[in-house]
Amino acid sequence: MEKMDLFRITQAHGYIFQIFFAEVLCTRYLPKKKNFLLRALTSGMIFLLLSVVLPNIISNYVSGVFSFTVFFLSLGFWQFCLAADSQEILYSCMLALFIQNLSSNVYNVIFYSIFYGAPVTVQFSLSVILMLLIYSVFYFLIIKRFAKERLENMLSNTAWIWLIAVGIFVFFLHYLFWMYGIRDVWVVYPPLILCDILGLGVALGFVELRTRNADNENLRQLLELEKKQFEMTRSNVEFVNRNAHDLKHYIHKIQRLENPETEELEKVLTKVEAYESAFQTGNAALDVVLTEKKLLCQQEKISFTCMVDGEALNFMKTLDVASLFGNGLDNAIEHERKEAVEKRYIFLKVFQKGSFVSVRIENYCSHFPELSPEGLPVASSKKDAAFHGYGTKSMQYIVEKYNGNLRISEEGNLFVVSMLFPTGQYL
Repeated sequence: MEKMDLFRITQAHGYIFQIFFAEVLCTRYLPKKKNFLLRALTSGMIFLLLSVVLPNIISNYVSGVFSFTVFFLSLGFWQFCLAADSQEILYSCMLALFIQNLSSNVYNVIFYSIFYGAPVTVQFSLSVILMLLIYSVFYFLIIKRFAKERLENMLSNTAWIWLIAVGIFVFFLHYLFWMYGIRDVWVVYPPLILCDILGLGVALGFVELRTRNADNENLRQLLELEKKQFEMTRSNVEFVNRNAHDLKHYIHKIQRLENPETEELEKVLTKVEAYESAFQTGNAALDVVLTEKKLLCQQEKISFTCMVDGEALNFMKTLDVASLFGNGLDNAIEHERKEAVEKRYIFLKVFQKGSFVSVRIENYCSHFPELSPEGLPVASSKKDAAFHGYGTKSMQYIVEKYNGNLRISEEGNLFVVSMLFPTGQYL
């Protein structure tokens, strides 16, 4: 081969920039290694050089493997630049591969059907417009959401087999069409487009399934943990109430003696009564939760008031009541800790009207948090990272379990959680 043939540039080399651009989008949120820019510049030059030279060398012996060669060179580039797991890198690049192929095949269908024979500038403009359109749709609607989750629930082994099998099949179809000279637009490109859609469906569908399964498992573990905590809290509250009650009567007996330290006894009595449950809502589980949260609010200097018809919640299971109100009030208390002491405020209201039960938890909020598309706060400062953000998801799960509706809204300087339950079918 002549020396200049090594650096021969053809129209097919546009694939290098198309696949690389798609991979940049799909790997954007993956962690980078130290000196990423330096790594990217140096390895990028090597990748570009090899992507031109290596396929030109291979084409002297084997035809139709240009895209296959460039794709594997790109895997090496990202492996050198990113600190992510190899599986994450492969998954992201496979996703980029299917997106690039889809864009390219849609372009070919439109070009050969409508714009065949058009000037090169028209061909180039059509290619760029379709690429930007398809890449943008997938990035903003799908890739961005998955990438931010960092693929914590990676594909199962079965899904990997399917994903790689579809990828190999796409390369194999390209190779067959090239080797046998099949160029009919409606024979070649529709099957390739279907394969690309299948690959994207496998890549995104299995991750979504695994993510939901992991969410359900985390919720199950959280509810189990809350069950144990509730049983412990109930025992503690009952113990404290019983002893506070006995101690209060003992103090009253002392007050009837001669020359008691009345002022000191009154102070002690006030403190004891603070530990005696002031809640008789008609729902024992709710009484326990409110007693615990009331004491916590006193410690945090938060004004906590409530108007509660506990009997209206008797259609709920005990642990569901404890989890729902425990998480709701915990979230409110967590936020109030960040506010100025004089503005700390939480109000709970539960009442029944007709065949519906309304629950409202409101707290002062100087900075309303960002909400996800599902209407849930996107950030939490809870220290327990294992269940980060699952308190609100647990509430949503319980509300949906009883065919209710949960809504989070901002009303002036109030953060409001509203829940509405139909109770006719349970009562």
